[in-house]
Amino acid sequence: RISAAQGALGDRESEAGRILQVAAKMLKSCRTELRNCLFDLRSDTLDEPDFTDAIRRTLERVGARCKIAVRFSVRRSLLLDSTAHAVLSIIRELTSNAVVHGRATSVKIAGSVERGCLLFSVTDDGCGFDLQRRGNSSTGHYGLDGIADRVRRLNGNFKLESSASTGTRAVFSIPLGYPF
Repeated sequence: RISAAQGALGDRESEAGRILQVAAKMLKSCRTELRNCLFDLRSDTLDEPDFTDAIRRTLERVGARCKIAVRFSVRRSLLLDSTAHAVLSIIRELTSNAVVHGRATSVKIAGSVERGCLLFSVTDDGCGFDLQRRGNSSTGHYGLDGIADRVRRLNGNFKLESSASTGTRAVFSIPLGYPF
């Protein structure tokens, strides 16, 4: 219906056209999130004793389109299920963004535990983006807002760096044992 309305409207520069564009982005985001939820319900990746394997399995659908390197030296037993699920969701979202929006050909995922915190990063070689003009939920882009919400609920922090010459890098610090 949204596509039909856009076609009938013709003029995408009008206020109605802009509203329909946001609605279309919101719907696409909802479909993607629903697919991810269904994957998570059917998946037993949280049962993987090796978290590196859990990450690779989570990224199977995305990984066919780019080279993914994972070096995650964190024992799965150190993470609460809710933390592990959040971390897998964050990594999936960032990797998907890198491939779809950033046109990355390579994504590197690294993780370790230091001083009671889970530290991890996701780095890509994509086209990058302007952090000041990034999309958010009001423009139909939920990914980075969703990541920020997950990290906040885990009492963690994250930093995002991006440029056209180096791609995008997200760095996270999450205290271990903090319930989701």
